[in-house]
Amino acid sequence: MSANEPSPGLQPRDFTEQRNDALREGVKGLLLINGGGATAMLAFLQATWTTKPQLAKYIVGCIAFLAGGLFLAGLVQFFRYQASFSFQGGRSRAFGIYRCLYLAAAYGSLIAFLLGVSTLVLGAWCAAL
Repeated sequence: MSANEPSPGLQPRDFTEQRNDALREGVKGLLLINGGGATAMLAFLQATWTTKPQLAKYIVGCIAFLAGGLFLAGLVQFFRYQASFSFQGGRSRAFGIYRCLYLAAAYGSLIAFLLGVSTLVLGAWCAAL
């Protein structure tokens, strides 16, 4: 095989594209679950505000967690852009910091969703007793 021929199999840019696609779809998913959940909880809050005020407190807590998850999901692409810009500029320390920040924001958004759903389930459990 000569030096000008591409090696068989996937190239490094193929792996980069796969990672980019996976992260892009992951952020869309985080926006969808947190945003959809918050929208559903707002409708549910309206229905329970006067009839079950003890449950309404838990719903508000759930909405707060989901809104936090939306905020963190929005930060993922911002930090990711900064990481890419830093990597391209040769600033490896800044790249490492921004990379950790965008991963933390993505995981934090997922955790916020889990906490929001857990808050709602706990509230429903307590209201049923």
